Amino acid sequence: MGQISHQDCFDFAQDVRSTCHRLNNFLTILQCQHDYLNGLSSNEIESELAGVLRDLVPPIESATSDVLELSKKCRDILQEQKHTE
Repeated sequence: MGQISHQDCFDFAQDVRSTCHRLNNFLTILQCQHDYLNGLSSNEIESELAGVLRDLVPPIESATSDVLELSKKCRDILQEQKHTE
């Protein structure tokens, strides 16, 4: 049965930790935007929505990239372990 090196485990744990921090930051931004929109009247929401959505595009793309990268690392580690078994 294959073993993942201590350094690989440590590096992966650090990747998970930093990805979680970035995702938490994204969720905080999302919550703030939700709270902002929730405080507006229906007339104001219509005029503000496009700006809010424009502001959300970069953090959404970044969060998506972070999750995909972490998923790739998970697959790579599992594949590597499978080949060493």
